[in-house]
Amino acid sequence: METQEIRIEENGLKVIFEVRENGIVELKQFTTAGKPDRNREPRDKQASYSITEIQLTGKGSINMHGYKHNLSSASKEFHYVNHTLEKAEKGQQLIIHTKSDYGVELRYHMQFFDGISAVQVWTEVKNNGTEAVGLEYVSSFIYHGLCANGELPYYDKTQIYTPYNSWCCEAQWKKDSAKQLNLNGMMVDGFNTPGFGLNRYCYGGRGSWSSCEYLPMGICEDTEAKETYFFQIEHSGQWLVEYGSSMGKNLYLALSGPTEMENGWWKNLKPGDTFETVPVGFGVADGSLNEAMAELTKYRRAIRRENDDDKKLNIVFNDYMNCLMGDPIESTEKEIIDKAAEMGCEYYCMDAGWYDKGYWWDRVGEWKESPERFPNGMKSVCDYAKSKGLIMGLWLEIEVMGVECELAKKLPDNWFICRHGKRHIDNKRYLLDFRNPEVRAYCREVVDRLIEDYGVGYFKVDYNVTMGYGSELNSDSCSDAIREHYLCLYQWYKEIFKAHPDLVIENCGSGGQRMDYGMLKLLSLQSTSDQTDYIYNSYIGVNVASAVTPEQAGMWVYPYEDDREHVIYNMVNGLLLRPYISGMVWKMSEENLKLMAEGIALYKQIRDGIKDGVPIFPLGFADLESKQLVYGIKTEDRVYLAVLAPKTEKVEIPLEFEKKIEKVTVIYPGNVDCKFSYNNEKLSVELPQEKCARLFEIDFKK
Repeated sequence: METQEIRIEENGLKVIFEVRENGIVELKQFTTAGKPDRNREPRDKQASYSITEIQLTGKGSINMHGYKHNLSSASKEFHYVNHTLEKAEKGQQLIIHTKSDYGVELRYHMQFFDGISAVQVWTEVKNNGTEAVGLEYVSSFIYHGLCANGELPYYDKTQIYTPYNSWCCEAQWKKDSAKQLNLNGMMVDGFNTPGFGLNRYCYGGRGSWSSCEYLPMGICEDTEAKETYFFQIEHSGQWLVEYGSSMGKNLYLALSGPTEMENGWWKNLKPGDTFETVPVGFGVADGSLNEAMAELTKYRRAIRRENDDDKKLNIVFNDYMNCLMGDPIESTEKEIIDKAAEMGCEYYCMDAGWYDKGYWWDRVGEWKESPERFPNGMKSVCDYAKSKGLIMGLWLEIEVMGVECELAKKLPDNWFICRHGKRHIDNKRYLLDFRNPEVRAYCREVVDRLIEDYGVGYFKVDYNVTMGYGSELNSDSCSDAIREHYLCLYQWYKEIFKAHPDLVIENCGSGGQRMDYGMLKLLSLQSTSDQTDYIYNSYIGVNVASAVTPEQAGMWVYPYEDDREHVIYNMVNGLLLRPYISGMVWKMSEENLKLMAEGIALYKQIRDGIKDGVPIFPLGFADLESKQLVYGIKTEDRVYLAVLAPKTEKVEIPLEFEKKIEKVTVIYPGNVDCKFSYNNEKLSVELPQEKCARLFEIDFKK
């Protein structure tokens, strides 16, 4: 076979595949437009790497590999058949068809998006043979040419951003050089070395909380070539990001769903069966962090479900955080509904506790109102919210039943996640298994009933549990049960939106523990944290548009002190995301309630810019050592800039834009009581005190 090339140059990208003489298809280059074609070492010194890394039971590796997933012998057994490049709704889709001699075939999909420097990639594995094959690992995306442009080796110029995430500590990035992560030149560039090492740098998701320890995404910057790679794994279960060295002194990146080595995942692919990897997004931007985050934001908007909520950016009042904290009663709810309506909120969500008296945590599952809490019926509260012009919402944790729930005691075990002959219990809850159609039907009946009986137009769907490494019932591996559970859950949501197209559903998992674009392709709003401290919350708020589009990022605005600067700081936390209103509003003075209302009114004026603009991070990502916090939204005409000073009174912000700045204004609060100046591409702000915040508007010259 002669060498062939598949070349696509569009949307600011240059993507080149090479079909080698042996039939193996490689992703030769994925870079920004305008970069020169990559020169490779002579073929006899350069291993060939397939576009899909696949590990099959009974097959080995082609070399020493340690724990890396880039050297399976099975990957070399798939040879080029053909490819197609067809125009789809949002851009071209490339499909490359390869097959093995024993009947297993691969279809590698790369979806392009018009005007966006990113692609979505996944692979279908079909067994057209006569015997079952065991899948141990299948990459969603693998590229062996990361940071390969320019003269320097990757280990002298690569910066890797790791997205740490945790309960009440979401979106906390750490930047390290490749050398700091032990991706250095010792094993690659020394005397008589093979040009690659056995070590890797990896992170991933272990169970059914996709973002419990890390966000399922990453950033990698080439400081010499001035381009930045970005990626995300679009799955709510287990996943893996892996960096490592490969032959030819290359740096590879492998993205996947669950694996056998890390998660105990195994799939028995029978004759006629098809397996599809989890989709991933991958792109590269000409520039650094801000340029990469702009492209990733546009990509996320392109892949998600069309919905009115992410166009309107509805303002929600939720009665939980620093407010009722799961103790709703009829009289109190009506009082807070009055406050929410007066401030200008558009939705009202009654959070946890409405379905039981007293301690309700371990009795969830039947989703019927508590008559003790609502002597006139919960519908009276829902109708009251409607009379005030608010759309009513309710909290649900639909994927669980409490261990003391009477219904759970009557149901068979196959409704639940089970291991070792017992139901898995986490946080005093059994976990429902959405692979069971009876489970999906029951949960659908709950949602339909609440919509029909109470006029609910909004659900906050929480998930305060993890299923460990999955279920042993009706699955090839416990880990694969998690993957299949989520495929069924996604389909369940699609069916709900088909029946109720105007319904708004918020994604929550103890705040941001399930913050991924498996869920956020479907659900329009994300709870970003359970953090209750407003200062710590700002360290999340200025970073979280890296994890989720600004208009989907529900950020708590929950003042709990009747103090002007406290209220302003809380409001600035949320004004360039999706302000999620709560707090001890009953203790606020009339003046401070008006200050909250002023912020909400301003948000309604600027939210069109937020839904279309892209996030900027003038100081880079913040960490807990940062004394000043800055985050912005950039549109065609202006920049909105949140300036927060948790540990200082003076803030210095470098601002460099292609367009010249005409005017800088404080837009919140309206009563300007801080000093500021803009000179030599630097905004200097002097605030009245520490723990202070202001919102700026920066207009470009036309």
